[in-house]
Amino acid sequence: MSNDQAVVAPASESVQAVTKPRRRWLKVLGIVVLLLGITGWYLWTFERTSHSTPTKDPEKVADSGDKYLDAIKRGIEYLKVHQEADGGFSRGILDPKPAFTALVVESLAQGPVPYREKDYDFIRQAVEYILKYQREDGSICTPAFNLDVYSTAVSLRALKAQDNPKYAEAIEKAKNYLATTQKPIEGGNPNGGGVGYGTSWGDVSGDVSQQWVEAMKVAGVKKDSEAFKNATKFFSRIQNNPETNDLATKENVKMSDDGGFIYRAGGGGEGKPYEKLRDGTQVAQSYGLMSYAGLKSFLYMEVDKNDPRVQSAWKWVCNNYTLDENKNLGSDGLYYYYLTMAKALAAYGERQIPMENGKRKVDWAQELMDRVLSLQHGDGSWNNKKSQKWMEGDGVMVTAFAIRTLAICREFIKDHPLSEEAKSAAESAKTVTPAK
Repeated sequence: MSNDQAVVAPASESVQAVTKPRRRWLKVLGIVVLLLGITGWYLWTFERTSHSTPTKDPEKVADSGDKYLDAIKRGIEYLKVHQEADGGFSRGILDPKPAFTALVVESLAQGPVPYREKDYDFIRQAVEYILKYQREDGSICTPAFNLDVYSTAVSLRALKAQDNPKYAEAIEKAKNYLATTQKPIEGGNPNGGGVGYGTSWGDVSGDVSQQWVEAMKVAGVKKDSEAFKNATKFFSRIQNNPETNDLATKENVKMSDDGGFIYRAGGGGEGKPYEKLRDGTQVAQSYGLMSYAGLKSFLYMEVDKNDPRVQSAWKWVCNNYTLDENKNLGSDGLYYYYLTMAKALAAYGERQIPMENGKRKVDWAQELMDRVLSLQHGDGSWNNKKSQKWMEGDGVMVTAFAIRTLAICREFIKDHPLSEEAKSAAESAKTVTPAK
């Protein structure tokens, strides 16, 4: 062996001695990151929020003679015992804080007996919990989850529902933040005018866009604003209405003419984006939640009720109204579907839906109240027993949806009374029986 070889060999061994532990640590770190990623994926995929075990049972509600009001009150008592010590309504690792709490706060503030922070200490704690998540840019969210837009929209509405001027600055900051998140119309973006869940990644979402519209409306944005003009363009482009949708379809893809809505322009998102015909042509398929969301958004942006886009959406309602499923999605998101339906139909303002070319008129608000009432559990809660998708296995969130749905329907019925003759006809036209 030469002298050079004798020198090199120990140096190589020294480098390897240093490198091996480093590689082992990198490997361990990689495994840890992978396991955390898998755990996060599992929790998010199966959407399991977490709540502390209540320290007491919900308070009993005395019979008032109004079964719908009593159901709302039982739901509220259930929610009250599920509040966390920090004021929030969840302690899950991956639930979209503070949006989860905001959904509860907004629902309780808009019931037949408004629960607001000036009168109820537990609501004050929840509002403070929401506010601590407001960031310098105005967003109200946990930024790591990239749900900034969705979380800010529902949080803004919860604050606005308190009807307290001291939150005006926080609301204005949130509104200004939301205004920056809208995708531009320019540049040929087919989904311009819409928004996504967050700003750092992800596609435009029709569902988050409807939440955005509702938040901007309550924050005071006007119908002739650029924001609403662009959002109207977005919703026009996800509506299955060739007469008003200016977006060219892809090769072998045909736009339906049923007046309903899909998740985003070009397909994608939830449901079955396309239905394949025998000749190989694909038809963009509307589904329930987005169709009511689209109708609601047009009306909230004050698109005229006689506008062909609104009338086309109403045609979809008349042909597809059902409480048995989230149309074309089955049981997925059923309670969210009920709530969106209630908001949309209340905004449209018709007590009855003409079906079968007007042969039957359905009293949608009464039917929806009866269906939701029939699904309440003995402890006052609701949850989706058939599908846990979108966290609907969670009793706290779904109870918030259900009591808000009942409140909307109950108020709508009071404001839109039917004649006795119309009531009798509606009773005979019922499309559903109470769920078991």
